[in-house]
Amino acid sequence: MSEPDQPSLIRHAGRSLDPRTEPATGQGGRGVVQFHRPLTRAERDRMRREHGLALTDYLPDNAFVERLPSWRLAAVEGDPLVRAVMAFGADLRRSATGGRRTLVRRRSPRYEVSLFPDADLPAVLTGLAGHGAGEPVVVDDRPHGGAVKVRFALPEPAEPALAAIAALDDVRWVDEVGEPKLDTGPVTAAPATARAWAGPIWALGLTGAGQVIGVMDSPIDLGHRFFADPRHPVGPAHRKVTGYRNALEEQPARHGTFVAGIAAGDDPDQPGGHPDRGVAWAARLTYGNADDLERTGVLAYLAAAAGDGAYVHSNSWHDEPEIQYDQLSADLDTFAWQREDHLVLGSAGNRTERMGPPGTAKNVLSVAASRGPAPAGFGDGATGPAAGGRHKPELMAPGCSIRSTVVGTQAGVDLDRNVFVSRTPICASSWATPAVAGLAALVRQYYVDGHHPGGPLVPSGALLRATLIAGCLPDGGGQYPSDTGGWGVARVEETLRGPLRIRDVRHADGLDTGESAELQVDVAGGGRPLTVTLVWTDPPGMAGSDAPAVNALGLTVVPPGGRPPLPGNVFAGGFSTPGPAPARPDTVQRVLVRQPVPGRWTVRVTATAVHVGNPGQGYALAVTGDLAPAPS
Repeated sequence: MSEPDQPSLIRHAGRSLDPRTEPATGQGGRGVVQFHRPLTRAERDRMRREHGLALTDYLPDNAFVERLPSWRLAAVEGDPLVRAVMAFGADLRRSATGGRRTLVRRRSPRYEVSLFPDADLPAVLTGLAGHGAGEPVVVDDRPHGGAVKVRFALPEPAEPALAAIAALDDVRWVDEVGEPKLDTGPVTAAPATARAWAGPIWALGLTGAGQVIGVMDSPIDLGHRFFADPRHPVGPAHRKVTGYRNALEEQPARHGTFVAGIAAGDDPDQPGGHPDRGVAWAARLTYGNADDLERTGVLAYLAAAAGDGAYVHSNSWHDEPEIQYDQLSADLDTFAWQREDHLVLGSAGNRTERMGPPGTAKNVLSVAASRGPAPAGFGDGATGPAAGGRHKPELMAPGCSIRSTVVGTQAGVDLDRNVFVSRTPICASSWATPAVAGLAALVRQYYVDGHHPGGPLVPSGALLRATLIAGCLPDGGGQYPSDTGGWGVARVEETLRGPLRIRDVRHADGLDTGESAELQVDVAGGGRPLTVTLVWTDPPGMAGSDAPAVNALGLTVVPPGGRPPLPGNVFAGGFSTPGPAPARPDTVQRVLVRQPVPGRWTVRVTATAVHVGNPGQGYALAVTGDLAPAPS
């Protein structure tokens, strides 16, 4: 017996379609299989076993893109769990508007096709050549958990060829190759903040020692004293730089050098003593040139940084695709989903520009600039929301009038790189992002070195995000969280001083559709706000999705004494209030209680829909407030 029909649209590539009114898939082609509702793990297993479905390429709502040979089609359509089947046609494999990116460095556009995992690459290359594609470059990300991509040039007008290329069966998405834009912003008259705001965290004994931060930017001046090591080449023994990738062999540049100094620069003659040292001054760096991405791909670069020991990855640049959730976004989410212990950060862009990845990817922590430590006003960053209505950016950090390292040559004159630092007079999310990357390295040291009362642990990227966001409080700026400053200015010292209760659940032990888990916390008094922060790392969506969220978790906090439960992300005046659960598909949900009543509070995480699990959906919780010690 089939389930009752509840009309549900496919939202992809700028289109909204009801599969029941669309043509079915053709012989052996790609099809969209839509279900009546989210499937349980047992139901997913049965669909794979009986029908050979992969159930990995998710489309909202409740649908997956599958290869459907004719002998399989009738059985799939007749399954009682299936609502409808339609063709995954060429119009769903590229933007509905066909808009062009604004090019800065390249004179003419280049294009990219992303392929399905079972694609016949030689056949695709033959098909591309047959439609006039030239200068093909294959980026094979399968060793890094991704897909094969082919980048190529086309003669103008390109539109007829692009339409034909999108119809190739093995092509999943067609797009224009973007260019990284470095995120510097407007001039400000705010006072220099340097790294004074990080002092309270250093006082906790956290310096970044033992941590490596990956930086993808313009080339760093390795000769600058804050990064140099005259005794060792770049590598595992180097004082400051464990890896350096610059395939284009570009010269050291102002932006990357300044960014790297903010994250982890330090003077070897006075370790931890220079007033302009980086936030995680005892951490090390591994570097990649963002301009290399066109030929290398972001997954390979992130994997190389991980090989150098980096678990925190900073990106002070963004792209502006026509459809915001593009293949770059999907690749970034793939990296975070498959490497749960890693955290990727991206700048929110400039306030005169559109948002784009990396910062708009679901699992990337998006950072805007504040004018100083909390409380402080907004300084720079593009305005959200991100694709699907998600809250972006997620937090702010000081990014105005910052002092950091300056590249050692200017107009051919060699500067004194032993001491040369400078204050830039601008506000930039580019400066705030490495500052938060430095904070993330400090937080990771907090967990790995056993500063947390629970003892040493390897934190997930979700727990790092939750811990960074947990210290953010309303700043009186109106809507909370806002689409300019997110949850507010990072105040990590407030979280790490404790009390702090955490739960870090990997995907292997995660939740399935309909399941829930609880954490009991005892509140001793109302002297501090009670904050509960839930973060999860979502599976990658399909490039081109207008609503890229895949799995949905819900946060509910139940006060003692029969008081009404508080759902995540329902606020009035910056603090939680009872009400219906929010519609926004964020991977961050919070409950904030200004003056919590003493007693036992219940924190409940519920899996509303787990469409793609590994095998379940992991999550992290960070709870702060006037908490009694956890039961032994």
